[in-house]
Amino acid sequence: MFLVVGVLLLPGRVMAQTSSSSNYQVEESTFSSGGDINSSSASYNSRATAGVLAVGRGDSTSYSARPGYVTPDEEFLEFVVQTAAVDLGSLSDTTTGTGTALFYVRSYINGSYSVYTLSQAPTSENGIVLDPLTTLAVPTQGIEQFGINMVDNATPNIGANPSHDPGSTFANGEAAPDYDTADSFKYAAGDIIARSGSTGPAWGRTNYTVSYIANVSPITEAGTYVMLHDIVVSATY
Repeated sequence: MFLVVGVLLLPGRVMAQTSSSSNYQVEESTFSSGGDINSSSASYNSRATAGVLAVGRGDSTSYSARPGYVTPDEEFLEFVVQTAAVDLGSLSDTTTGTGTALFYVRSYINGSYSVYTLSQAPTSENGIVLDPLTTLAVPTQGIEQFGINMVDNATPNIGANPSHDPGSTFANGEAAPDYDTADSFKYAAGDIIARSGSTGPAWGRTNYTVSYIANVSPITEAGTYVMLHDIVVSATY
């Protein structure tokens, strides 16, 4: 049995551009004919606005703008692991072990971010490390392999593409190169496995699925192989 555990929450802080002069500084500015409306009941709470003159986003090489009345009042980078353990099952040289884990990254007024994998491949109680796929490859039964990717796969039928919550207008995370190819897998400690969109700064929440595969050969040493999967998100400016 293989156990792969996702751990580590790492909030980050980034700095945003402000409007200022020798006498004044504006952290958050509003041009609106309406206001901020809060409504609640025993079961629900909502926050809405009326009369917002503009919504959406705008970017240049020096500035980013997020028009709209309801916005957070400080920048942040949030990373949450949603799966505690992954069981890849009992393996033989005629089966491929598979599993998935979930996490999300959410950002606001952030330059960009990268998600790194840092752990060694699954290791037995005797210190034997399952061979990681250091280059992109398809799973092959009978050959010792361990790999991951971050997309939807058909063979084996596991995983999901990064999803933007509630849609691509509101978030821009993506799988990183080498981990964005369906049905092919890789694993190297220190690799970037996901990142904010390559065409602009990070924003919104992106949900990620890590797909794991493991194969053994007829001479792979028997044992219980365990991986404590350390995943780290890092902000860049």
